[in-house]
Amino acid sequence: MTFYDFVISFIEDDTPLGQLAHKIKRDNNFPKDATSYNELNSYFYSNYIDHEMLASAKRALSLYLNNISIA
Repeated sequence: MTFYDFVISFIEDDTPLGQLAHKIKRDNNFPKDATSYNELNSYFYSNYIDHEMLASAKRALSLYLNNISIA
């Protein structure tokens, strides 16, 4: 599962992760096939400037990595 697929599963949530999912869905340049923490983290810090969005991205990456490690 890619990070994109993981985070999009939160799109209906009224939470910071849901807001992140909406932003990522609207981001035409988002690396949809990415699974690497380094690649995704670099993308977020290069393209997203809102501190709350970056905090949500960091939390989502942590959840994603935990999710794929137990799958």
